[in-house]
Amino acid sequence: MDNLTGRHDLVLIYDAPDQTTAEIVCATLQAAGIEAVVQHQHRGPASGMLPYLGLADSRGVLVSESDEGAAHALLQALEPTEEELAAEAEDDETTLEQAEAAARLQ
Repeated sequence: MDNLTGRHDLVLIYDAPDQTTAEIVCATLQAAGIEAVVQHQHRGPASGMLPYLGLADSRGVLVSESDEGAAHALLQALEPTEEELAAEAEDDETTLEQAEAAARLQ
């Protein structure tokens, strides 16, 4: 949301590895009523070269200090627990060999 631009009370809530992830996290926060903005959202076409130059290409998601607690709580609630990940792995009947064969075909 643009009304956060230029404010000085913003805190980094999520350091996204790429633009798409940053936009998804930002949209998730906004959908929950938390004002958020993507840091460095208007990089030029050469931004893809940053990792090759040893520079980070991450894009932070910023929220106001007053929304920091709610934003952290929301993002943590969305992360799967170890138990959920283990249950998902148990339910997946794909063997390692099948997964490797499928990966080779791609």
